[in-house]
Amino acid sequence: MTQPVPYLLQGPNVILVINSKSHTISKDTHMNYGKIVDALKAKDWDALVELVEPAKALVNFGKGYVKIENSIVYWKDVPFNNALSSRMIEMYTDGFPIDPMVRFMENLMANPSKRSVDQLYGFLEKNSLPITEDGHFLAYKKVSKDYTDLHSGKFDNSIGRVNEMDRNLVDDNPGSYCSTGLHFCSESYLKSFGSYDDPVMILKINPADVVSIPTDYNGAKGRCMRYEVIAEVNGDPKTAFTSAVDKTYDKTVVDTPLPVWPFDDTDFPFPTGAPNTPAGFYSVERKSTGDVVAYNLTLDAAREMVAKNVRQKKAQLVIVDNDGDYVV
Repeated sequence: MTQPVPYLLQGPNVILVINSKSHTISKDTHMNYGKIVDALKAKDWDALVELVEPAKALVNFGKGYVKIENSIVYWKDVPFNNALSSRMIEMYTDGFPIDPMVRFMENLMANPSKRSVDQLYGFLEKNSLPITEDGHFLAYKKVSKDYTDLHSGKFDNSIGRVNEMDRNLVDDNPGSYCSTGLHFCSESYLKSFGSYDDPVMILKINPADVVSIPTDYNGAKGRCMRYEVIAEVNGDPKTAFTSAVDKTYDKTVVDTPLPVWPFDDTDFPFPTGAPNTPAGFYSVERKSTGDVVAYNLTLDAAREMVAKNVRQKKAQLVIVDNDGDYVV
């Protein structure tokens, strides 16, 4: 189109006529106002038309449930208005891919709680928690030095573990501050719980499984019914995430938990049955994950280590000989 577009400036509004149709563009409400003014100044009439009358809809977006029409996000043809939809429009308008956001929205809309649907994305954005390519999100959790949860000591939070509980056992009241559920948090909350040297894990959570966002601690934590432990932070948690829409995490995250037993020669986990585990000596492993937490032990020392964990109700351990066989 090379035909100039007639327009009139009226305070914070721009009135244009395109294809015999009048449009009033308000500075306060139209997401493209600034770009429209720039296009007018540059006399870029083709860009102006696209800004004022963008493609009417994105059909078959994601699974076909999401579309954007006239700066409105629709879910199954119903307008969807919250922090998530605003950011999706902004990113799409600026040319960023929004596929992870669409997958996140699809997962979120499987959540039966309207309150969670309305609150979750704002919680993530406020606390700089990233969304993964498959539409899940990452969050933090501080745990005991044996990788069980700090509250009950019943849930193993070693890398690769998936913890879950029935949804109706998770407190859905955001006014309940310390209550039942599987907990996750932001970086800012870590200093408010546990000891400074407790391990910090990274969780991957489906938005469909989030139950509530408590209002205490300035909305820095949440409760869910299921999560997967994917990594441990080694260093400053602030450096663990690199992008708001990304499936990766920074190299300060390690994929092997540190040993929990204070032996000088176990700075790093050691593979079961390795050549320098002499005959007559034993390794101790986590029963749930197979991670080696001590090696080159006498049988008595190994049994005492296992017995101590039982007394302290920590993660269950097993004794393994140098051939890789379990020892009773």
